[in-house]
Amino acid sequence: MLWSCLQLPQLASEGHAGGAAHAPLERLAGWALQWSSHVHPSADAGGAPGVWLEIGASLALFGGLPALLARLRAALAPLGYTQRLGVAPTPAGAALLARAGIDAPVTDPTTLRTRLEPLPLALLALPEPVLAACDAAGMRCIGTLLAQEPAAIARRFGPAASDYLQRLVGLAPDPLPAWQPPPRWRARCEFASAVDATTALLFPLQRLLHELAGFLRATDRAVQRFALTLEHPAAPPLRLVIGLSIPGRDAGQFLRLARERLESVVARAPAGALTLEAEEFTTPATLQTDLFAPERNATTELAELLDRLNARLGDEAVRRLQPHADHRPERAWRYLAGESPPPRVAVAVDDGPPRPCWLLQQPERIAPPAELLAGPERIEAGWWDGADAARDYYLARDAAGARLWVFRDLRSADWYLAGLWA
Repeated sequence: MLWSCLQLPQLASEGHAGGAAHAPLERLAGWALQWSSHVHPSADAGGAPGVWLEIGASLALFGGLPALLARLRAALAPLGYTQRLGVAPTPAGAALLARAGIDAPVTDPTTLRTRLEPLPLALLALPEPVLAACDAAGMRCIGTLLAQEPAAIARRFGPAASDYLQRLVGLAPDPLPAWQPPPRWRARCEFASAVDATTALLFPLQRLLHELAGFLRATDRAVQRFALTLEHPAAPPLRLVIGLSIPGRDAGQFLRLARERLESVVARAPAGALTLEAEEFTTPATLQTDLFAPERNATTELAELLDRLNARLGDEAVRRLQPHADHRPERAWRYLAGESPPPRVAVAVDDGPPRPCWLLQQPERIAPPAELLAGPERIEAGWWDGADAARDYYLARDAAGARLWVFRDLRSADWYLAGLWA
């Protein structure tokens, strides 16, 4: 096995110890699942918060250890955490290398012991009384302590110290339980002072969105919507729901939509905290890409444009059409809000007669058309809802040569214009 220990001194230096560090560590563990299936968030024996990743099983997937570490460090940059990374064949060894600031990975127990021997004893995750006793005995480096017999160390410094040293160099097992992702994703960020500028909110929000995107990639899921809640010390919280036309998991897209929504609302008061939530997950949308432009296509660009318009203008400003199962043309479609989910049951559209996209809001009574090109298509429906229709539809041409969609009412024998072709 090969372990990587990602330590976050920033959390410890800001006073996030114990339970306060639990939430950001778990969010980082969810993000780290995209690099390893075995992740363990915790504080090490010295109290430093961090996340362990078993990366030995991931090397072939990511093209080897150097490529994996390069991608891991590149993905850490947008999160903005101060971090140290150690790689060793044991969890305790990886944590010690991270504390020592040694970036060079160690892949076997023999090299690990050689690398540890000249390091100072203070780097060991041992209680202060034990370290003081070692110093009083003239021990200055880790190699001096490792050279002692385990039984002698246990008698002099206690069984826990001997057990830790054995786990450090791989002579004793050190199992770390695998962390399991939660059913929903929630992150909360408190501000030292109230924030009333959109730009200031985007900095902490960017980190949270990158953590959410990493969690979605790690669990092979996507979101159709997520929610932002601005908590105000002197006003009710403001909840903003941001929807996507196509389920996604791209942090850059999430941030663009969040910026549009934040700029379109009037803050009730300066925000004291920000909460990001995602409760409903779905399968990522897979779109066929173009051979010569694999990154973008017209469908993706249109969906992102509609999402940004919806975020900026509001839920009711952007609407889309959805087919509806009704033979009457004026009732065969529905308006949906921009972020409404797609219907659970798709409406079947058969290869019937052509329909114009331009329908009149109300059919207009006309004289019998000059020329009928196709038809009739008889539609009789609506007796069950009080809007009974009995009509014969035709494709017609008027005297000016324009193509018309007309119908003849079977009860009154009157002719009506229903729609136009351009």
